[in-house]
Amino acid sequence: MNPLLAGQLFSFSLKVTAGLVLLAGWRRYRRNSLLLWSLFFLSSSLSLVSELLGFNIGVPLFHAMGVSFLAGGVVSLLDEEAIEFPIHSLRVAALLLPSVVSLYIIFYASIIQEPRPMYLSYGVAGIFYTFSGIVLWGTRKSYPRSGTLLSAIITLHGIHKMDYPFLRPVEWFAPIGFTLGATLNFLEVFAFIQVVFSEKFRYIVEAKKPEVVKKGVFIVSPDRFRAYVEALSDFPVLAFARRSDFSERWEVHLLTTVEGPGNIGPTQLHRIIERTRSYLAEAHRENVTGVVVIEGLEYLMMYNDFRSVLKFLATLADYIALYGGMLVLVLDEKSFDERQLKTLRQVLNVGEGK
Repeated sequence: MNPLLAGQLFSFSLKVTAGLVLLAGWRRYRRNSLLLWSLFFLSSSLSLVSELLGFNIGVPLFHAMGVSFLAGGVVSLLDEEAIEFPIHSLRVAALLLPSVVSLYIIFYASIIQEPRPMYLSYGVAGIFYTFSGIVLWGTRKSYPRSGTLLSAIITLHGIHKMDYPFLRPVEWFAPIGFTLGATLNFLEVFAFIQVVFSEKFRYIVEAKKPEVVKKGVFIVSPDRFRAYVEALSDFPVLAFARRSDFSERWEVHLLTTVEGPGNIGPTQLHRIIERTRSYLAEAHRENVTGVVVIEGLEYLMMYNDFRSVLKFLATLADYIALYGGMLVLVLDEKSFDERQLKTLRQVLNVGEGK
């Protein structure tokens, strides 16, 4: 069999297998990143099929779709894990990417005597492929080994795609290029599997249920909260707080305007909702009562009006009811007037922690 054809068939089988495995994972865990990454692999496989069948339009079309799903999955992962992508880095990317693409096309046209737009599509996609790999670098705190590996491989694969328009017509390099591409495809699938089948990505480690864990929404005072912290020290709690001195078993996201891994800005209420939904769904699948703590409502009220905060809490309460979890609101009632407290209790059907 032709070595080039063998490499393409190998890559095709890898991508289809990975796409179906991730799709099955999405059906179980319902994480958007899994769905988008499964579509990334399946779209990439269709690009290979288009090339094998001579369907020229399908090559850039499915390739572009694949890269879009890859980037979308990366963004979804950051959102699910409440990993903040620095706004200054996003600003730099927004300013540079269009110019980088244009310069890349100009350079290609000036070097190659007979430019082939179909080849060029691989190179342009490679630029965004590389960008996705760089963004994934931000997951190294949550996934020290697998996240770093995935980031590195996607970045290298993106760089390799960028050389495709220049080296594809070179006959002696073609076998090397396809072999390298097939190797990177294999490593890419391996790295994705390492991330999505890791303990942190899949589920919450089950712990003995403390007596304080009850289903529903509860308001506790700062003084009473100390007892909760002690009782839940060995329980996998998800907390959004103004401080981080909690148990190592807790997943804590600081509420602050200061950028940092896992930090969440006071106006980014949607990120709290998305991470809570993902956490509660994982806990529910493992038959664990997920416990979510919000310590810092007064701080959130400084940056959002009461109506917005109430809608935010109502959404959290809906997820708590849906997945049978527990929401602990640490609140100094003196910070709210009587009317606000009454509305809060009515809308959230709040119980009071003892």
